[in-house]
Amino acid sequence: MLSFTLRKRLRHFTLDLSLDVGAETLVMIGHSGCGKSTTLRILAGLLSPDSGEIELDGRVLLDTGRGVKGLPPEDRDVGYLVQSYALFPHLSVTDNVAYGISRLDRDEQVRRVEEVLNLVGIRHLAGATPGQLSGGEQQRVALARALARRPKFLLLDEPLSALDVSTRTRVRAELKTILESLAIPSIVVTHDYEDARILGHQIAVMDRGEILQSGTAGEISKRPADAFVAAFTDTNLLPAGDGRSTQIAFDPWRVTVSRSPAGVDYEWRGRVRDISVVGAFTRINLETGEATSILADVPGQEVGESGFDVGDTVFARVSPDDVRPVASAPLPEPDRTEGASGEEEVQPLSIGGRGFLSSTWGLALVAFLVLALGGYAASETLTEDVAGQETMTALVAANMTDAGDALIEDFEEEREGTQVEVSYAGTQVLFSQIEQGVSSDFFLSADLEYIERAEEQGFIDSYSPVSQMDLVIIVPEGNPGGVSDLEDLAIEPVSLVIGVEEVPIGQYTRQVLDNANEGYGPGFSERVVDQVVSNETNTREVSRKVVLRESEAGIVYRTDVTPDIADDVEVIEIPEEYNVTAMNYAAVLNDAENPELAQEFLEMMLSPEGQETMSRFKYEPIE
Repeated sequence: MLSFTLRKRLRHFTLDLSLDVGAETLVMIGHSGCGKSTTLRILAGLLSPDSGEIELDGRVLLDTGRGVKGLPPEDRDVGYLVQSYALFPHLSVTDNVAYGISRLDRDEQVRRVEEVLNLVGIRHLAGATPGQLSGGEQQRVALARALARRPKFLLLDEPLSALDVSTRTRVRAELKTILESLAIPSIVVTHDYEDARILGHQIAVMDRGEILQSGTAGEISKRPADAFVAAFTDTNLLPAGDGRSTQIAFDPWRVTVSRSPAGVDYEWRGRVRDISVVGAFTRINLETGEATSILADVPGQEVGESGFDVGDTVFARVSPDDVRPVASAPLPEPDRTEGASGEEEVQPLSIGGRGFLSSTWGLALVAFLVLALGGYAASETLTEDVAGQETMTALVAANMTDAGDALIEDFEEEREGTQVEVSYAGTQVLFSQIEQGVSSDFFLSADLEYIERAEEQGFIDSYSPVSQMDLVIIVPEGNPGGVSDLEDLAIEPVSLVIGVEEVPIGQYTRQVLDNANEGYGPGFSERVVDQVVSNETNTREVSRKVVLRESEAGIVYRTDVTPDIADDVEVIEIPEEYNVTAMNYAAVLNDAENPELAQEFLEMMLSPEGQETMSRFKYEPIE
């Protein structure tokens, strides 16, 4: 049994909840920024609450009231699957899974890796690297890594969010089977009710740090506590019409829609706001005159015969037998939303893979989370050249992904028989890999501090600035937050996403905000930070949240507005007097296996041709 009571003051509200989770799966569902992921980080030991208690099978993990400091993550017997999966792109499936148990002897590592790979059904992929896997396969690798530590409880943060619709359906069912077989307390965070309905034995609906309602999927959808809960479960919840505060609930598939009224008790006149296909049904979203909406799932044939269209006035009705009274429920509140592969021959497992993965950028918090939750020793990675071919390996900051690929293509064309294998990730992740013994020839950092630390620790002898760029604000196409300039980020109610303080983009962003205090008045930067709904560990994740409309604005490098997202975002300029110049620095690593190639690549970047290539991706030339 996992029991916890937590309280933590956040920017706009206080996280305040208390739950007991048995040997089952609890799904916490709510909009982005409601406190779900914060709860998981506190339970994992990565974040401290203001007050609270956490107990696992009678063992106290935290009790602020009695002065019991929280146990460190590695002593909590927890498995933690982060949203991005956080796989090392240059390591094999076997080595990714073994990384978190590297303190164990080699035989025990092999036994555990084999056990969890068989459990999640990917034993045949043991030698593959993440870039060779589908999204569902990557998700199972990340789950296997969490399970290899044999945790006493499991935390999964949006485990299916990175999957496409068809893959998500299949992997969701597989994940349900795996979770049920574990028989340990498991908590899944999601904003998708279908995930919650299928995965959860119990569901807790959250908003602004509180549990609004908990129970089984059937209990919640049958009698939702309020309109917010009803919206998540796709349940219609309307005033009873008797002048009291009671409400009625009914399911969309019980609703009949027609152009003429039938004169029955439960009937509403409304305007068609939206029409969409949901499986075999067509979903009609009706806007009534009572500041409420009604969902109606109508067989597609009926819609075609009736010719319903957006803007039409129609009548929706439901039988009294299909109406469920919801006693003493509050009236509807304003919307609180925020803006398997075929079988292959099974080979013995080999811990310690070879080679780097080409053109795959690393994912957030990988080194920190794996180390915090149990991985201490470095995995062995070696460079293996193809016969007659020279190979250079490179660790490159994620902001250079597109420009880096273009430079590498030019370099390989100029040097026939040369191959560059690159791993893109946040600078702090790359530096951690170097510290852990990952072998590489070339390092490009987006942070002066990390390149200087590399020099101080003897990883490099010298370094050179290779490119520079400024920062911009990006907003989703159509600019739903109405942002016109930097000052609006503190004035308008805008949901903002920026980089965490530990990474270069986060540091540069905060420097811009501090600079703007001079023009917009003291406290400007604090007011902007109060608007932040998410802190990300690299610029690609910031951009992704804006593109997916999970936030109304983000601050990134100008170079992050790449052609693949240019049509999905709008750029707001930051005033020159407040902006900063962000630099990229590069160096040849002292333990390079091909230092001559790495030096040639560095010189090519600094050449007029290399600078011209980078200018195509909006980098400013280095003088």
